[in-house]
Amino acid sequence: MKFLTPTLALLTLWIDANAQDHFVGKWDLMITQRGFPMEGLLEIRDTDQGLIAHVEGGPARLSIEGRDIEIGIDDRTAAGMPFERYLRGTLSEESIHGSFGPEVEASAEIKSLCERLPLACPAPTGTWRASRHVPAEPATGENPVDLSGYWVVDVGGIRRWTADLTEAAKIWKAEFDVVMDLPAQRCQPTGLVLSWGFRGNEPEIFQSEDKISMILGSKIRRIYLDGRRPPEYTPWYPMGFSAGHWEGSTLVVKTTHLQPTVREWMGDPISEEAVVIERYSIDDNGRLIGVLTLHDPRNYKQPMIKRVRWRKENDTRVRFPSLCDPDSFYQELHDDELLEEYWERSNRRY
Repeated sequence: MKFLTPTLALLTLWIDANAQDHFVGKWDLMITQRGFPMEGLLEIRDTDQGLIAHVEGGPARLSIEGRDIEIGIDDRTAAGMPFERYLRGTLSEESIHGSFGPEVEASAEIKSLCERLPLACPAPTGTWRASRHVPAEPATGENPVDLSGYWVVDVGGIRRWTADLTEAAKIWKAEFDVVMDLPAQRCQPTGLVLSWGFRGNEPEIFQSEDKISMILGSKIRRIYLDGRRPPEYTPWYPMGFSAGHWEGSTLVVKTTHLQPTVREWMGDPISEEAVVIERYSIDDNGRLIGVLTLHDPRNYKQPMIKRVRWRKENDTRVRFPSLCDPDSFYQELHDDELLEEYWERSNRRY
């Protein structure tokens, strides 16, 4: 066995510690899976318990050794199966590069599933990179741009399944029943946060001087630009009340009065005290950048983030609102003798 001299051992420890310190901070993260890019924000912080990581506000497993880093980011497939993208990479100058896949090699059965049904694959592979996040310079004045048009997803966001929940939120979530409690099951709107950013809910935007109207799937929201405010005793609404202003060429939208609901169908709660901040801008390629941040300290220790880049397309289709018949939901509960239990769970609905 080869032993290091005390001086060399101390130097090695210093180099390792220095390398770890270099990971601390915010990073713009890009994952490429099946040729499809996804963006997110990786934040590594130094705490009393050591280095911890969050991706888009959700906690991520983290391991660092020298200049090598491994990050576990959980998600769900289109079929709802849990999986984790296990990112392995190496720090080089001011960027990190690597690849991702399952933590252990997938079985032949899983590999076959991934070949046949890529969207249902619980062991996706691909590449990733991260570069130092550079905050945008604060803009002064107003320089509105036209956001009108029909926009479709060009670069998706990294979806997070696990959130950094408070103890109260964990207790509420533990009793969540997706069959009985998810609003969409009974044809009720699931709210702004869940509706935002997914394929099939691409925004169609109509803009005037004092208002922006945005259609998300079958939902319509109005973003007021003229300073108007809701009445003092305004009820909660699935899309809330939205007021916007321009910071340079970036539209900043603050939404309040959101009806309590869940962030995803796993049951992470969103309270009536939640505030959503959105930022919209146009990038150098003419794409619409949207970043949504959910602030709800009652339920989340760390704000959750969603983002997407949309490209403008000519809309030549005839589109109709989605149809939903709640009768089938109640009929199934009746047939399964679950209606009584459903009524007893009325405290889980808003």
